[in-house]
Amino acid sequence: MRKLTENDLANITGSTVEGYVVKAVRVKNGTFTDSDHYGILLGKNTDGNYVTWQWHLLEDETVSAYWGHYHGEDREAALRDYETRDMDAQTFKVTITETLQQVVAVTARNPSEAEDMVQIKWNNQDHVLDADNFVGVEFKAVPASCQ
Repeated sequence: MRKLTENDLANITGSTVEGYVVKAVRVKNGTFTDSDHYGILLGKNTDGNYVTWQWHLLEDETVSAYWGHYHGEDREAALRDYETRDMDAQTFKVTITETLQQVVAVTARNPSEAEDMVQIKWNNQDHVLDADNFVGVEFKAVPASCQ
């Protein structure tokens, strides 16, 4: 992958990518060393639907478009996305919470006693949950500036 040039942008404008005519194209904004190897393009198909994609040039100089944001016929939303989709990037801290679950049968006088009995055994590592007990996962992202 190589650095994009103004000539590349001029050659891509007006071409067709995945059935969309490229209406606008630019180099991606970014702080990474290779940000200028990628671009953002705005396309419109014959049905009047708009898309924005990130893209780069392949070795054979063809456009590889991906991460499409599809806007239907909403031209204004597509234009806003084209102008800003790479400018609002920020760092996030993502918390991954895995849920493990095991059912333990105990004989007790009431639910509280049953829970206490199992908790004591769990504290003593008589009940150890592992990947076989996996029942779900949750992802929660917050801006890195938040604690």
